[in-house]
Amino acid sequence: MTPAGKRDKRVTIQRSTSTSDCHNEQIEAWSDVDTRWTAVFYGRGDERRQAAAETGNQTATFVMLADSITRAVTIKDRLSYAGDWDIVGISPSSAEIEFTAVRAS
Repeated sequence: MTPAGKRDKRVTIQRSTSTSDCHNEQIEAWSDVDTRWTAVFYGRGDERRQAAAETGNQTATFVMLADSITRAVTIKDRLSYAGDWDIVGISPSSAEIEFTAVRAS
């Protein structure tokens, strides 16, 4: 368990795949890799206000147990929790892995 909070949210890791439509054009589709118990931490109030004013984005940190699946996640993947989150940073340790992600508001 993380010292700063509980992993009490269900977050789905998603990976992009390419497929062709009926006109043989490439379409990006997202498929679920796994769903994990996760601790979710949003930025401080001043960070949230500044991000919203500058870019309209919200930032959060997602903390999961580290294993072969979570260590294989890259910034090309995304997280799904109350919307879709683009991963912008990954910080692994021996027991846990932290994903910093943003979502457009």
